[in-house]
Amino acid sequence: MNFFRRLFKRKPTVQCPRCLGKGRVDWDDIKRLGKELKWGPGRCAYCNGIGKVDPALTSKVAVDETYLTTNLPYAERKGVIDGNPQVLERMLAYNKNLDLVIQQIRELYYIKNLEAGEIADLLLESFPTDRIAAYKDEKRELLGYIERVIAHKK
Repeated sequence: MNFFRRLFKRKPTVQCPRCLGKGRVDWDDIKRLGKELKWGPGRCAYCNGIGKVDPALTSKVAVDETYLTTNLPYAERKGVIDGNPQVLERMLAYNKNLDLVIQQIRELYYIKNLEAGEIADLLLESFPTDRIAAYKDEKRELLGYIERVIAHKK
């Protein structure tokens, strides 16, 4: 009987504070949370597209946590939520690296006076050589991101 009670017991839920219950994050949500350079629109990673979350989640993981994305493996997501030290270390490293890329793009554009295409080429050169071909296929997306960084003023 305990199994059935746990199976059918409903956890209290609240509206997802990231997507405001829509199940999808749009540019308005991204701007509201100040993540214009770190997120894109799509399914909400905080509520997994459901629109509701366990109230305990909001005290465990910040609503605007950059690392919590839809492409995280289940174990990594669980590690973020549970506060696994190794996962939190990877999360901090990811956030730091992303901030460094944004800073590097700004420096290359505003200080070194390079154009977006030149910045993209430089960034592509810094990737491991076995993956350069894959990244070159996504150069248009990278250029779009670089232009967003340039256009976004802090």
